Amino acid sequence: MKTMSIENIETLNDIIDNINIGVTVLDEHNHVVFWNQFMAKHSGINAADLIGKNLFDVFTYLPKPWMELKLKSVRLIKNYSFVSWTQKPFLFRFGHSSMMKGESIEFMHQDCTFIPIKNISTGETYVCITIHDMTDVVISQMKLTEINDINKTLEQMTNHDNLTSLYNRLYVEKQIDFEFNKAKRYGNVFSVIFFDIDKFKIINDTHGHLAGDQVLINVADTIKRQLRTSDIIGRYGGEEFFILLPETNLESASTLSQRLRMAIEKMSTNYQGFDIKITISLGVVQFRPDIKNYLQMIHEADIALYHSKQNGRNAVTRYKITGCELMNCPIPKPE
Repeated sequence: MKTMSIENIETLNDIIDNINIGVTVLDEHNHVVFWNQFMAKHSGINAADLIGKNLFDVFTYLPKPWMELKLKSVRLIKNYSFVSWTQKPFLFRFGHSSMMKGESIEFMHQDCTFIPIKNISTGETYVCITIHDMTDVVISQMKLTEINDINKTLEQMTNHDNLTSLYNRLYVEKQIDFEFNKAKRYGNVFSVIFFDIDKFKIINDTHGHLAGDQVLINVADTIKRQLRTSDIIGRYGGEEFFILLPETNLESASTLSQRLRMAIEKMSTNYQGFDIKITISLGVVQFRPDIKNYLQMIHEADIALYHSKQNGRNAVTRYKITGCELMNCPIPKPE
């Protein structure tokens, strides 16, 4: 195949000069031997004013040590080298004309390719540098990240309680319904714990609602530390909470309930110099095939919770088909 130097191919020269990609060619002394219209337009320097000059003398802001090493290695190895905008946002400080709004984008972001080319006349290895404008891609990714952040915020607002950052009632009920249908179909076992803070109204009346809010936050944090990553805890409303325990039978759920009860009993909330101590009452229920729907399961856990309150509070009651069963004290120590 016959090989010709680029300057002898007028048609190809015209194409390269007018494509929407920056193209410049440097000789072995880094003097500019080609500078297409893209480079002229964005730099404000015409080819006639640049050809024969050292690139680094004109564009003094270029990262000279890094770029000289890059050019040297391309000439030596005679292989392409690619630099993405994610590695180095830009080489040339070109303004961008993107129609997309990107307030934090000052300069055109660029993908750069360093290509070794042989000068047939002299045998020297020149380097062609191509500049691809990636600004629209960058702005699109920024907007996508922004949209994802907004979606995460919306998800947080939709599914979480503002005060405690726990899941809210709607979300946990959906998860219990999902787990209920799975258990109906596949025979899985799972349990639900329903609990609330004993005599919570007294805290609000004595210390104020801000103190009550701090107690709720501390309860949420204390309970979360006792749970597995697969467990789901939510705020049902007011001072009431519920926990979904996948793959957990009544015995295990009851043992966990006792650990939770003791953890809260040991907890203290300091508010304006007062140490506020609280207890909780809990009701526990395990999925049974005879339960009609998830709402019945929550209702049974609520009945068990009420039974704990009716029997002295600070207690755990298990709901069974034969009736409520208050767990005996003393309570075993947590693991």
